[in-house]
Amino acid sequence: MIYEDLEGKKVLVTGSSSGIGSATAVLFSRQGCFVGVHYFRTKDGAEKTLEQVKKNTDGLLLYADVRDEKQVDEMVEQFARGAGGIDILINNAGSLIDRQPFETATVDYHDDVYATNVRSILLVTRSALPYLKKSKGNIVNTPVRSVCIHIGSVAGHTGGGNGSGIYAGAKAAVATETISMAGEFAPYGIRVNSVLPGFIETRFHERFSPPQRWKEIAEQTPLGRNGTAEDIAKVVLFLASEAAGFITGEYIAVNGGLYMRA
Repeated sequence: MIYEDLEGKKVLVTGSSSGIGSATAVLFSRQGCFVGVHYFRTKDGAEKTLEQVKKNTDGLLLYADVRDEKQVDEMVEQFARGAGGIDILINNAGSLIDRQPFETATVDYHDDVYATNVRSILLVTRSALPYLKKSKGNIVNTPVRSVCIHIGSVAGHTGGGNGSGIYAGAKAAVATETISMAGEFAPYGIRVNSVLPGFIETRFHERFSPPQRWKEIAEQTPLGRNGTAEDIAKVVLFLASEAAGFITGEYIAVNGGLYMRA
């Protein structure tokens, strides 16, 4: 699967030390993109991702707490300086953090979930925006447009499972902000879309879902299995390419048919 228009693009992927972010970074590297591999806590995972990236192309290791404005600005500037700009931004960093039902959830937990999953998108996108604006039309005679893609969650539509309602609310905010940003940034030639993963077999669910739940979800899914990080990365790649050049303000739910809509 090669999208020739992506070759040479500069792609920043937040939260790319494992799972969906790591798979996305590696897939972009196979297109010949310069890839920024970002991490917060898991440096060794990010180093392994970068090692895979460098088998195909070049890239940078980037550190930042995406809840912190100063660190985000420094990270984005470091990538833009090293890569020579930013063409594609993948806002993947996020976490459930914990399972806390509304009845007993702490305010600190609520605020941390929203900072990790919603504030982070505001901070990273706002910091990258000047570079995304500049990247429009970089290649002569090619209708180049810069792209911003958010990784949401199907939980933003279903309300989430036990103890994940606050996380679901944060992901619903991501979906709404995707639409708002798409309208606001369209005059700059920037497309904004999101991908909504269902149950994806990554470290996220290793931490928050027991093995029996993995089996139950796979059995309930019409396509007969749980998703993989690569399933999501392939859709991200499509949305970043000119194959999706007339798509903005949209989301694609990737869940094997577990949650369908009219």
